[in-house]
Amino acid sequence: MAAGKKKERKKIGKYIPIKGAQAVLAAAFFFTLLFISVGNLLHKDREFSSQEKRVLAQRPEMSLSKITSGRFMRQYEEYISDQFPGRELLLQIKTFADSISGKTKENGVFNGRDDYLMADAAAPDEEALSENLSAMLDFKAGREDIQMHMMLVPNAVSVMRSKLPLFAAPADQREMIQEVRNRLEGPYDWIDVEKTMTEHREEEIYYRTDHHWTTLGAYYAFQDAREKLGLTNMEEIKMKPYGASNHFTGTLSAMSGYQTGYKEAIFIYLPDGDTNVRWVVNYVEEQKKSASLYDSASLNGEDQYNVFMGGNHAIVDIKTTRSDGGRLLVIKDSYANCFIPFLVPYYKEVVVVDPRYYYGDLDQLMADNKIDSVLFLYNANSFFEDRMLYGILSDES
Repeated sequence: MAAGKKKERKKIGKYIPIKGAQAVLAAAFFFTLLFISVGNLLHKDREFSSQEKRVLAQRPEMSLSKITSGRFMRQYEEYISDQFPGRELLLQIKTFADSISGKTKENGVFNGRDDYLMADAAAPDEEALSENLSAMLDFKAGREDIQMHMMLVPNAVSVMRSKLPLFAAPADQREMIQEVRNRLEGPYDWIDVEKTMTEHREEEIYYRTDHHWTTLGAYYAFQDAREKLGLTNMEEIKMKPYGASNHFTGTLSAMSGYQTGYKEAIFIYLPDGDTNVRWVVNYVEEQKKSASLYDSASLNGEDQYNVFMGGNHAIVDIKTTRSDGGRLLVIKDSYANCFIPFLVPYYKEVVVVDPRYYYGDLDQLMADNKIDSVLFLYNANSFFEDRMLYGILSDES
Protein backbone atom coordinates (compact mmCIF):
# COMPACT_ATOMS: atom_id res chain seq x y z
CA MET A 1 0.00 0.00 0.00
CA ALA A 2 2.74 2.44 0.95
CA ALA A 3 4.69 1.56 -2.19
CA GLY A 4 1.60 2.20 -4.31
CA LYS A 5 1.13 5.64 -2.82
CA LYS A 6 4.77 6.46 -3.44
CA LYS A 7 4.50 5.53 -7.12
CA GLU A 8 1.30 7.58 -7.43
CA ARG A 9 3.06 10.64 -5.96
CA LYS A 10 5.93 10.21 -8.42
CA LYS A 11 3.56 9.98 -11.36
CA ILE A 12 1.65 13.07 -10.31
CA GLY A 13 4.91 14.89 -9.75
CA LYS A 14 5.69 14.70 -13.45
CA TYR A 15 2.77 17.03 -14.21
CA ILE A 16 2.86 19.41 -11.24
CA PRO A 17 5.30 22.32 -11.75
CA ILE A 18 8.20 22.24 -9.36
CA LYS A 19 8.12 24.66 -6.46
CA GLY A 20 10.94 26.76 -7.97
CA ALA A 21 8.96 27.42 -11.16
CA GLN A 22 5.86 28.25 -9.13
CA ALA A 23 7.86 30.73 -7.13
CA VAL A 24 9.21 32.40 -10.28
CA LEU A 25 5.73 32.72 -11.75
CA ALA A 26 4.32 34.08 -8.49
CA ALA A 27 7.15 36.60 -8.23
CA ALA A 28 6.68 37.70 -11.84
CA PHE A 29 2.95 38.16 -11.26
CA PHE A 30 3.58 40.09 -8.06
CA PHE A 31 6.11 42.45 -9.65
CA THR A 32 3.83 43.00 -12.65
CA LEU A 33 1.02 44.06 -10.31
CA LEU A 34 3.47 46.19 -8.36
CA PHE A 35 4.69 47.84 -11.57
CA ILE A 36 1.12 48.60 -12.65
CA SER A 37 0.15 49.96 -9.22
CA VAL A 38 3.25 52.14 -8.84
CA GLY A 39 3.00 53.22 -12.46
CA ASN A 40 -0.58 54.32 -12.02
CA LEU A 41 0.37 56.29 -8.90
CA LEU A 42 3.35 58.04 -10.50
CA HIS A 43 1.99 58.33 -14.02
CA LYS A 44 0.34 61.68 -14.70
CA ASP A 45 -2.96 61.32 -16.52
CA ARG A 46 -2.89 62.53 -20.09
CA GLU A 47 -5.79 64.23 -21.85
CA PHE A 48 -4.75 63.36 -25.40
CA SER A 49 -2.80 60.58 -27.10
CA SER A 50 -0.60 62.02 -29.84
CA GLN A 51 -0.01 58.52 -31.20
CA GLU A 52 -3.67 57.47 -31.26
CA LYS A 53 -4.87 61.02 -32.00
CA ARG A 54 -7.81 60.91 -29.65
CA VAL A 55 -8.95 62.23 -26.28
CA LEU A 56 -8.24 59.78 -23.46
CA ALA A 57 -10.66 58.83 -20.69
CA GLN A 58 -10.16 60.74 -17.43
CA ARG A 59 -10.63 59.53 -13.86
CA PRO A 60 -14.42 59.35 -13.32
CA GLU A 61 -16.12 61.03 -10.39
CA MET A 62 -17.51 58.63 -7.82
CA SER A 63 -21.13 58.77 -6.76
CA LEU A 64 -23.58 56.33 -5.19
CA SER A 65 -25.81 56.28 -8.27
CA LYS A 66 -22.83 55.53 -10.54
CA ILE A 67 -21.64 52.72 -8.28
CA THR A 68 -25.05 51.05 -7.95
CA SER A 69 -25.74 51.27 -11.70
CA GLY A 70 -22.33 49.86 -12.56
CA ARG A 71 -21.52 52.95 -14.61
CA PHE A 72 -18.60 53.93 -12.38
CA MET A 73 -16.83 50.60 -12.88
CA ARG A 74 -17.29 50.77 -16.66
CA GLN A 75 -15.90 54.29 -16.73
CA TYR A 76 -13.06 53.33 -14.41
CA GLU A 77 -12.11 50.33 -16.56
CA GLU A 78 -11.99 52.60 -19.61
CA TYR A 79 -9.92 55.11 -17.64
CA ILE A 80 -7.41 52.45 -16.53
CA SER A 81 -7.17 51.13 -20.09
CA ASP A 82 -6.51 54.56 -21.55
CA GLN A 83 -4.10 55.73 -18.86
CA PHE A 84 -2.17 52.45 -18.51
CA PRO A 85 1.59 53.22 -18.38
CA GLY A 86 3.33 52.07 -21.54
CA ARG A 87 0.02 51.44 -23.30
CA GLU A 88 1.20 52.76 -26.65
CA LEU A 89 4.41 50.71 -26.46
CA LEU A 90 2.42 47.56 -25.69
CA LEU A 91 0.16 48.28 -28.67
CA GLN A 92 3.20 48.49 -30.95
CA ILE A 93 4.64 45.26 -29.52
CA LYS A 94 1.34 43.44 -30.06
CA THR A 95 1.03 44.73 -33.61
CA PHE A 96 4.61 43.70 -34.38
CA ALA A 97 4.05 40.21 -32.96
CA ASP A 98 0.82 39.79 -34.94
CA SER A 99 2.58 40.92 -38.12
CA ILE A 100 5.26 38.25 -37.68
CA SER A 101 2.53 35.64 -37.35
CA GLY A 102 1.04 36.80 -40.66
CA LYS A 103 -1.91 38.79 -39.30
CA THR A 104 -2.81 41.74 -41.56
CA LYS A 105 -5.61 43.36 -39.59
CA GLU A 106 -5.47 45.15 -36.24
CA ASN A 107 -8.34 46.85 -34.47
CA GLY A 108 -10.45 46.89 -37.62
CA VAL A 109 -7.66 48.25 -39.84
CA PHE A 110 -6.12 46.35 -42.77
CA ASN A 111 -2.37 46.66 -43.37
CA GLY A 112 -2.59 47.02 -47.13
CA ARG A 113 -0.19 47.33 -50.02
CA ASP A 114 1.83 50.44 -50.88
CA ASP A 115 1.54 51.73 -47.30
CA TYR A 116 -2.25 51.89 -47.46
CA LEU A 117 -4.03 51.36 -44.15
CA MET A 118 -7.77 50.86 -44.63
CA ALA A 119 -10.57 50.69 -42.12
CA ASP A 120 -12.73 47.60 -42.59
CA ALA A 121 -16.26 48.11 -43.89
CA ALA A 122 -18.49 48.73 -40.89
CA ALA A 123 -21.43 46.41 -40.32
CA PRO A 124 -24.57 48.56 -40.07
CA ASP A 125 -26.24 49.02 -36.73
CA GLU A 126 -29.53 47.82 -38.18
CA GLU A 127 -31.78 49.38 -35.55
CA ALA A 128 -30.05 52.76 -35.64
CA LEU A 129 -29.85 52.73 -39.44
CA SER A 130 -33.55 52.00 -39.78
CA GLU A 131 -34.39 54.81 -37.35
CA ASN A 132 -32.11 57.24 -39.20
CA LEU A 133 -33.57 56.45 -42.63
CA SER A 134 -37.13 56.72 -41.35
CA ALA A 135 -36.30 60.02 -39.68
CA MET A 136 -34.74 61.34 -42.89
CA LEU A 137 -37.85 60.43 -44.89
CA ASP A 138 -40.13 62.05 -42.30
CA PHE A 139 -37.85 65.10 -42.26
CA LYS A 140 -38.27 65.51 -46.01
CA ALA A 141 -42.00 64.75 -45.99
CA GLY A 142 -42.65 67.74 -43.75
CA ARG A 143 -40.64 70.10 -45.94
CA GLU A 144 -41.72 69.54 -49.54
CA ASP A 145 -40.58 73.03 -50.56
CA ILE A 146 -36.97 72.37 -49.52
CA GLN A 147 -34.76 70.35 -51.85
CA MET A 148 -32.75 67.68 -50.05
CA HIS A 149 -29.67 65.85 -51.27
CA MET A 150 -27.79 62.82 -50.00
CA MET A 151 -24.11 62.08 -50.62
CA LEU A 152 -22.87 58.81 -49.13
CA VAL A 153 -19.16 58.46 -49.83
CA PRO A 154 -17.67 54.96 -50.09
CA ASN A 155 -14.56 54.31 -48.01
CA ALA A 156 -11.15 53.32 -49.35
CA VAL A 157 -11.81 49.67 -48.46
CA SER A 158 -14.58 49.65 -51.07
CA VAL A 159 -12.95 51.75 -53.80
CA MET A 160 -9.31 50.64 -53.55
CA ARG A 161 -9.69 46.90 -53.14
CA SER A 162 -6.49 46.23 -55.07
CA LYS A 163 -4.57 47.72 -52.14
CA LEU A 164 -6.00 45.24 -49.64
CA PRO A 165 -3.69 42.56 -48.23
CA LEU A 166 -3.89 39.02 -49.57
CA PHE A 167 -6.97 37.06 -48.39
CA ALA A 168 -8.66 40.15 -46.91
CA ALA A 169 -12.42 39.80 -47.21
CA PRO A 170 -14.25 42.96 -46.12
CA ALA A 171 -18.02 43.19 -46.35
CA ASP A 172 -19.53 44.46 -49.59
CA GLN A 173 -19.95 48.15 -48.81
CA ARG A 174 -21.35 48.91 -52.26
CA GLU A 175 -24.29 46.62 -51.61
CA MET A 176 -24.96 48.34 -48.29
CA ILE A 177 -24.81 51.78 -49.94
CA GLN A 178 -27.25 50.61 -52.61
CA GLU A 179 -29.73 49.54 -49.94
CA VAL A 180 -29.65 53.04 -48.44
CA ARG A 181 -30.07 54.53 -51.91
CA ASN A 182 -33.11 52.34 -52.55
CA ARG A 183 -34.73 53.71 -49.38
CA LEU A 184 -33.95 57.39 -49.90
CA GLU A 185 -33.79 58.08 -53.63
CA GLY A 186 -36.87 59.88 -54.87
CA PRO A 187 -37.61 62.05 -51.85
CA TYR A 188 -33.87 62.73 -51.76
CA ASP A 189 -31.74 63.76 -54.69
CA TRP A 190 -29.03 61.10 -54.57
CA ILE A 191 -25.54 62.36 -55.44
CA ASP A 192 -23.70 59.29 -56.69
CA VAL A 193 -19.93 59.70 -56.21
CA GLU A 194 -19.05 55.99 -56.22
CA LYS A 195 -18.44 55.85 -59.97
CA THR A 196 -16.22 58.92 -59.93
CA MET A 197 -14.18 57.67 -56.98
CA THR A 198 -13.71 54.32 -58.71
CA GLU A 199 -12.59 55.98 -61.94
CA HIS A 200 -9.91 57.89 -60.02
CA ARG A 201 -8.87 55.04 -57.72
CA GLU A 202 -5.27 55.08 -58.98
CA GLU A 203 -4.90 58.67 -57.78
CA GLU A 204 -4.37 60.03 -54.27
CA ILE A 205 -8.08 60.26 -53.40
CA TYR A 206 -7.75 58.67 -49.94
CA TYR A 207 -5.05 59.14 -47.34
CA ARG A 208 -2.82 56.14 -46.73
CA THR A 209 -2.66 56.50 -42.95
CA ASP A 210 -6.04 58.13 -42.27
CA HIS A 211 -9.70 57.18 -42.79
CA HIS A 212 -10.63 60.38 -44.64
CA TRP A 213 -10.68 61.08 -48.33
CA THR A 214 -8.18 63.65 -49.53
CA THR A 215 -9.11 67.07 -50.87
CA LEU A 216 -8.45 65.69 -54.35
CA GLY A 217 -11.12 63.04 -53.73
CA ALA A 218 -13.49 65.71 -52.42
CA TYR A 219 -12.74 67.87 -55.47
CA TYR A 220 -13.73 65.08 -57.87
CA ALA A 221 -16.90 64.44 -55.85
CA PHE A 222 -17.80 68.12 -56.03
CA GLN A 223 -17.77 67.96 -59.81
CA ASP A 224 -20.54 65.34 -59.53
CA ALA A 225 -22.40 67.40 -56.96
CA ARG A 226 -22.43 70.72 -58.85
CA GLU A 227 -25.18 69.70 -61.24
CA LYS A 228 -27.30 67.98 -58.61
CA LEU A 229 -27.05 71.01 -56.34
CA GLY A 230 -28.15 73.30 -59.16
CA LEU A 231 -24.85 75.19 -59.34
CA THR A 232 -24.08 74.65 -63.04
CA ASN A 233 -26.20 77.67 -63.99
CA MET A 234 -23.66 79.83 -62.15
CA GLU A 235 -20.21 80.69 -63.41
CA GLU A 236 -17.79 77.97 -62.34
CA ILE A 237 -15.29 79.02 -59.70
CA LYS A 238 -11.93 77.49 -60.48
CA MET A 239 -10.09 76.09 -57.48
CA LYS A 240 -6.35 75.60 -57.11
CA PRO A 241 -4.58 73.22 -54.68
CA TYR A 242 -1.84 74.41 -52.36
CA GLY A 243 0.35 72.18 -50.23
CA ALA A 244 -0.27 72.72 -46.50
CA SER A 245 1.79 69.85 -45.06
CA ASN A 246 4.02 67.05 -46.26
CA HIS A 247 4.35 65.13 -42.99
CA PHE A 248 0.82 64.10 -42.07
CA THR A 249 0.19 60.79 -40.29
CA GLY A 250 -3.45 59.92 -39.68
CA THR A 251 -5.70 58.10 -37.26
CA LEU A 252 -5.54 54.64 -38.87
CA SER A 253 -1.84 54.37 -38.13
CA ALA A 254 -2.56 55.41 -34.57
CA MET A 255 -5.48 53.10 -33.85
CA SER A 256 -3.93 50.03 -35.50
CA GLY A 257 -0.36 50.35 -34.29
CA TYR A 258 0.93 49.95 -37.85
CA GLN A 259 3.82 52.39 -37.98
CA THR A 260 4.46 52.49 -41.73
CA GLY A 261 6.64 55.57 -41.46
CA TYR A 262 4.69 57.02 -44.39
CA LYS A 263 4.36 60.79 -44.29
CA GLU A 264 1.81 62.24 -46.64
CA ALA A 265 0.72 65.60 -47.97
CA ILE A 266 -2.32 67.66 -47.13
CA PHE A 267 -3.61 70.07 -49.76
CA ILE A 268 -6.04 72.91 -49.34
CA TYR A 269 -8.00 74.42 -52.23
CA LEU A 270 -8.47 78.14 -52.78
CA PRO A 271 -10.19 80.07 -55.59
CA ASP A 272 -7.86 80.48 -58.55
CA GLY A 273 -8.08 84.23 -59.00
CA ASP A 274 -10.36 86.86 -57.50
CA THR A 275 -13.98 85.67 -57.29
CA ASN A 276 -15.18 88.87 -55.60
CA VAL A 277 -16.86 86.62 -53.03
CA ARG A 278 -15.83 87.01 -49.39
CA TRP A 279 -17.07 85.13 -46.34
CA VAL A 280 -17.11 85.11 -42.57
CA VAL A 281 -16.97 81.78 -40.73
CA ASN A 282 -18.82 81.91 -37.41
CA TYR A 283 -18.09 79.07 -34.97
CA VAL A 284 -21.31 79.66 -33.08
CA GLU A 285 -20.82 77.81 -29.79
CA GLU A 286 -17.17 78.83 -29.54
CA GLN A 287 -18.16 82.45 -30.26
CA LYS A 288 -15.26 82.75 -32.67
CA LYS A 289 -15.16 84.21 -36.17
CA SER A 290 -12.68 83.86 -39.01
CA ALA A 291 -12.31 84.99 -42.61
CA SER A 292 -10.78 81.63 -43.54
CA LEU A 293 -12.17 78.12 -43.91
CA TYR A 294 -8.80 76.74 -42.84
CA ASP A 295 -7.11 76.67 -39.45
CA SER A 296 -3.38 76.91 -40.11
CA ALA A 297 -2.57 76.55 -36.40
CA SER A 298 -3.76 72.92 -36.58
CA LEU A 299 -0.80 72.10 -38.82
CA ASN A 300 1.38 72.47 -35.72
CA GLY A 301 -1.01 70.45 -33.54
CA GLU A 302 -1.67 66.81 -32.77
CA ASP A 303 -4.08 66.22 -35.68
CA GLN A 304 -3.22 68.09 -38.85
CA TYR A 305 -6.51 67.10 -40.50
CA ASN A 306 -8.09 69.77 -38.29
CA VAL A 307 -6.68 72.33 -40.74
CA PHE A 308 -10.08 71.91 -42.40
CA MET A 309 -12.39 74.26 -40.48
CA GLY A 310 -10.54 73.60 -37.24
CA GLY A 311 -12.06 70.12 -36.90
CA ASN A 312 -15.63 69.22 -35.91
CA HIS A 313 -18.06 71.69 -34.35
CA ALA A 314 -21.70 71.55 -33.34
CA ILE A 315 -22.64 74.38 -35.68
CA VAL A 316 -20.77 76.65 -38.06
CA ASP A 317 -22.53 79.51 -39.86
CA ILE A 318 -20.75 80.78 -42.99
CA LYS A 319 -22.11 83.97 -44.54
CA THR A 320 -20.79 85.27 -47.86
CA THR A 321 -21.10 88.47 -49.90
CA ARG A 322 -22.79 86.56 -52.73
CA SER A 323 -26.16 88.05 -53.71
CA ASP A 324 -27.46 85.37 -56.11
CA GLY A 325 -26.82 82.17 -54.18
CA GLY A 326 -29.07 80.06 -51.98
CA ARG A 327 -28.91 79.12 -48.32
CA LEU A 328 -27.66 75.59 -47.70
CA LEU A 329 -27.76 73.45 -44.56
CA VAL A 330 -25.09 70.72 -44.44
CA ILE A 331 -25.72 67.86 -41.99
CA LYS A 332 -22.51 65.93 -41.89
CA ASP A 333 -19.61 63.96 -40.48
CA SER A 334 -15.92 64.90 -40.78
CA TYR A 335 -15.74 63.95 -44.49
CA ALA A 336 -17.53 67.23 -45.18
CA ASN A 337 -14.81 69.34 -43.58
CA CYS A 338 -12.59 69.41 -46.67
CA PHE A 339 -15.61 69.47 -49.04
CA ILE A 340 -17.27 72.62 -47.69
CA PRO A 341 -14.67 75.05 -49.16
CA PHE A 342 -15.83 73.96 -52.63
CA LEU A 343 -19.45 74.82 -51.74
CA VAL A 344 -19.09 78.16 -49.98
CA PRO A 345 -18.32 80.47 -52.96
CA TYR A 346 -21.65 79.51 -54.59
CA TYR A 347 -23.98 80.34 -51.68
CA LYS A 348 -25.20 83.32 -49.69
CA GLU A 349 -24.96 81.20 -46.59
CA VAL A 350 -23.87 77.70 -45.63
CA VAL A 351 -24.85 76.41 -42.19
CA VAL A 352 -22.98 73.29 -41.06
CA VAL A 353 -24.35 70.99 -38.34
CA ASP A 354 -22.64 67.94 -36.87
CA PRO A 355 -25.27 65.71 -35.17
CA ARG A 356 -22.65 64.29 -32.80
CA TYR A 357 -22.38 67.63 -31.03
CA TYR A 358 -25.53 69.60 -31.90
CA TYR A 359 -28.42 69.71 -29.41
CA GLY A 360 -30.38 72.66 -30.75
CA ASP A 361 -33.74 72.95 -32.51
CA LEU A 362 -33.14 72.15 -36.17
CA ASP A 363 -36.54 73.53 -37.27
CA GLN A 364 -35.83 76.84 -35.61
CA LEU A 365 -32.34 76.93 -37.09
CA MET A 366 -33.69 76.40 -40.61
CA ALA A 367 -36.38 79.04 -40.15
CA ASP A 368 -33.99 81.63 -38.68
CA ASN A 369 -31.49 81.17 -41.51
CA LYS A 370 -34.11 80.82 -44.30
CA ILE A 371 -32.62 77.52 -45.48
CA ASP A 372 -33.79 76.53 -48.97
CA SER A 373 -31.78 73.31 -49.51
CA VAL A 374 -30.18 70.60 -47.40
CA LEU A 375 -27.20 68.34 -48.06
CA PHE A 376 -26.51 65.22 -45.98
CA LEU A 377 -22.85 64.29 -46.44
CA TYR A 378 -21.38 61.22 -44.73
CA ASN A 379 -18.80 58.55 -45.36
CA ALA A 380 -20.39 55.11 -45.45
CA ASN A 381 -18.73 53.70 -42.33
CA SER A 382 -19.74 56.70 -40.25
CA PHE A 383 -23.32 56.65 -41.53
CA PHE A 384 -23.79 52.93 -40.88
CA GLU A 385 -22.66 53.32 -37.27
CA ASP A 386 -24.37 56.65 -36.56
CA ARG A 387 -26.66 56.79 -33.53
CA MET A 388 -27.11 60.58 -33.34
CA LEU A 389 -28.80 61.59 -36.60
CA TYR A 390 -32.25 60.37 -35.58
CA GLY A 391 -32.20 62.60 -32.53
CA ILE A 392 -31.78 65.94 -34.33
CA LEU A 393 -34.23 65.04 -37.11
CA SER A 394 -37.04 63.78 -34.87
CA ASP A 395 -39.22 65.64 -32.43
CA GLU A 396 -36.87 64.49 -29.65
CA SER A 397 -34.26 67.07 -30.59
